[in-house]
Amino acid sequence: MGRLFLEYVEDDDVAAKYTCSRCGADTASESGLLWEGFMGACTPALLFRNAVNIEPAGSERQEVLSTGRYTLLDVQCRCCRVPIGWRYITADSPDQRYKEGSYLLQQGALKRVACGERSSGSGLSSPGLSSPGLSSPASGGSPVSGSPVRQSHRPSPPRALAQLARLRE
Repeated sequence: MGRLFLEYVEDDDVAAKYTCSRCGADTASESGLLWEGFMGACTPALLFRNAVNIEPAGSERQEVLSTGRYTLLDVQCRCCRVPIGWRYITADSPDQRYKEGSYLLQQGALKRVACGERSSGSGLSSPGLSSPGLSSPASGGSPVSGSPVRQSHRPSPPRALAQLARLRE
């Protein structure tokens, strides 16, 4: 297996970015956030214009959601392979076409981090956007090059992400 190619969110003109809550890989920029009021499979989600370190987790599928019929593609974190949401490929309704090419990412799978801080460190926390299983020096964890330390137990993923993973099997 070759070396994993990861991209990074440019932080020059944004106050915060979103990272994978499990591995800390950059995922999206706050400047690319289109809408916060979406619901994913069963949990709150954020709609982004573009994302990095995301890869397909299956093939395209047709689905009828509350706002219309869409062609969707499930996506996962490129680094840790955790299901993180889906990408809108096409929308049948003309008033929903703004979603085409956008990413709907589950809030429970993301962590909001202030730019200038390390993505795996303790950043700005929004409700539901915490990083389970990580401790930081400020919360009593051991500092290792300024990065958090994994606790000995690994918490289970949010229920909705577990359901999404079961549906994909």
